[in-house]
Amino acid sequence: MGIPKKHDLDWFRDGFRPHFDDWVIASVDRLIKSEALIGFVFMACAIDYLAGFWWGKSTKGEVDKAYIGFVDEYFPKNKYNSKDLYDSLRNGLVHMFTIKNMKYALTHGHPELNLRVTSSGHMLLNADDFRDDLVEAKNKYFDAVEGDDVLMDKLKERYNRDGFMLPIKLTLV
Repeated sequence: MGIPKKHDLDWFRDGFRPHFDDWVIASVDRLIKSEALIGFVFMACAIDYLAGFWWGKSTKGEVDKAYIGFVDEYFPKNKYNSKDLYDSLRNGLVHMFTIKNMKYALTHGHPELNLRVTSSGHMLLNADDFRDDLVEAKNKYFDAVEGDDVLMDKLKERYNRDGFMLPIKLTLV
């Protein structure tokens, strides 16, 4: 493990990282204030997105390994069951607009309820708290990328293969 090359660090620090914060984290912030349910969908997608950069190679047939591995590596320890997040939020909420296997109940504006278990066995996720843990995981991962050429190479591999949404200057012909 070595330190990434200066031009890679400059690209990452000056372009990729702030662009991610502008396009993904700022969107999460707006959504959880106005439409918390859609904010949860977007946060589950953001985890998937980060996991893809962390994984590097194509996640085809291995999405679960990438998602679960990313959560296990970067989310606060002993807070979440990564397999449940993958199954219930990523697969359930994102793909079926339901909480698959009813592992979670979603709320917002109730930090006192975050990660508490209901009498019916649902774990409560408060949008703001989940957002904070997502940002912590993103920062931990991005900080690791800046100090590890292998992680930088994986991120660049995924970026070069699949890209990252960029604003396009429209010029009509």
